[in-house]
Amino acid sequence: MTNDGLRDVSVVVVHVDSDRPRPAVLEALLRQVESGTLRLLDFLVVRRASDGSFEYVEVDAEMFRLAGLGLRLAGLLSVDDARSLCTDLAPGDRAALVLVEPTWVERFSRELAALGADVLATHPVAGSHANAVWKSARDSRSP
Repeated sequence: MTNDGLRDVSVVVVHVDSDRPRPAVLEALLRQVESGTLRLLDFLVVRRASDGSFEYVEVDAEMFRLAGLGLRLAGLLSVDDARSLCTDLAPGDRAALVLVEPTWVERFSRELAALGADVLATHPVAGSHANAVWKSARDSRSP
């Protein structure tokens, strides 16, 4: 986190096949953290019950620490987040909700500020929307 609090954050929803993240998932997160691309804020694993409800799976913060990762705001994600973000998760399946803060924007902003240019805002655009616009533009150029 910056001294000003959080910047824009993202929740990445990942289908997982167990209640504990695989070492490969933790390694992938660590590479992003070490490269300065993102900060890991929280990580929540949920399981869709047969009745359609969501069950929270306790995440072992020590496992993250041993992997070189810290959960900066552990507990921020909730089962309510799962209800709104995992509507397509089938009963019996699990998903990890990964709350991250993209830090490349912060570094880029500092570099620009040193040059006298300020970033006024960032506006995330959902991939589905960006792809629809791109497809529309591509189709309108086709003969």
